[in-house]
Amino acid sequence: MIYFDNAASTAPLGTLHNYYNPSSPHCLGIQSERALRSARNQISGIVSSLNRHSEPPQHLSATDGDIIFTSGGTESNNLAIMGHTLAHIRQPIVIYCSTHEHPSLVAPTRFAIARHWAREAPTLESLTGKSLLVISHVNHETGDINDIETIASTLKAANPEASVLVDGAQSFCKEMLSLNSIDFYSFSGHKCHGPLGVGGLWVRKGAKLIPLLHGGGQENELRSGTENVPGIVQMAEAAHSLAQGFEANHSHATRIKGIIMSIQEILPDVLINALTANTSPYILNMSFLGVKGEILVHALSEKDLCVSMGAACRSRKSGPSALELMGFASAVAESAIRFSFSYLNTLEEAYKAKELVIDQVRRFRKMKGF
Repeated sequence: MIYFDNAASTAPLGTLHNYYNPSSPHCLGIQSERALRSARNQISGIVSSLNRHSEPPQHLSATDGDIIFTSGGTESNNLAIMGHTLAHIRQPIVIYCSTHEHPSLVAPTRFAIARHWAREAPTLESLTGKSLLVISHVNHETGDINDIETIASTLKAANPEASVLVDGAQSFCKEMLSLNSIDFYSFSGHKCHGPLGVGGLWVRKGAKLIPLLHGGGQENELRSGTENVPGIVQMAEAAHSLAQGFEANHSHATRIKGIIMSIQEILPDVLINALTANTSPYILNMSFLGVKGEILVHALSEKDLCVSMGAACRSRKSGPSALELMGFASAVAESAIRFSFSYLNTLEEAYKAKELVIDQVRRFRKMKGF
């Protein structure tokens, strides 16, 4: 089995240890609390190590914010978007989120606007006064890397009252990012070889946030509920491993992506879908005109090659695809599939996958007389 759907979920690394309630006062609870604290410090250090500083040198580091552990990227994004809008509900803020962003960004944004917790900004440039920009670092469909550093700093220079949420699900431990001008940064465990059902949110000190879950006051009173200590520890271990091999992993993914991209040199009418030339080596979106993406994905699955048509979360939704919302023609969107890579993938897998894709595309095109 060749697994090239790592943008949806990655193979978990590390060991899932047994832990007890970290809020319990006995020795086992104290042991769990220490493990939780250690994982928090480890994640904080990783965020800091991947922080690319910019000029002027008034840098933020991970210690300038708090790590709030959650059940995953979706909860982290909901906490940041709805929690921040609720914190300003007396004077609703203006919020901007592009329609082609991940559903975990678009849905809570629409929810907050529909309930008049916030007002919608039609464009990024129209954000004024107290406002929130919601944006991903790496696009989950095409791998386009947003220049967060420039976007956020330009916004805050023009509007110091603005806040910025960056979805780091596809970039955490994979791309460098300046924390300057960022107020919230979300990440997901299962996107970085951690377990399912765990994630986190980096919250800049001083950023206003109202909790969505109330109870025991865990996670600095921003996310009540007993922490998933085994999952958090495993996520921290996996993230540490990725951060240690950051450069090598990045180079390896670049080589794998290049092999798959070379299909374009062999087959005609093959498009690489991206808005810019600056894309992540971990994600590749390609259209094979004349062949529906859904059919090709299923055919490749039968040949033990797992790829996707895009975000797993969007597969349950009707309406225009993310590619169509990004401006790609329907024929391009309908014939698109997404490859996404991990440092665990091998060059041999890439060459084999290349052969399988070429064979299947030729077969379907011949059947259609394309």
